[in-house]
Amino acid sequence: NPTTPPPTTAPPPVGGTWQAGTSYQVGSQVTYGGATYRCRQAHTAIAGWEPPNVPALWLRV
Repeated sequence: NPTTPPPTTAPPPVGGTWQAGTSYQVGSQVTYGGATYRCRQAHTAIAGWEPPNVPALWLRV
């Protein structure tokens, strides 16, 4: 039986496209919790900096 190789792209994480450890540039857009946000300051995301928690970094659009 041939085995199916794992997919090369992971599905978006539950909750949206925002991910800790990702470098975001000003103007980058992500989704989180069903809403869309635009990056206000370039940064590398860490856990706890989810868009609704940090209005200095993310503007809801």
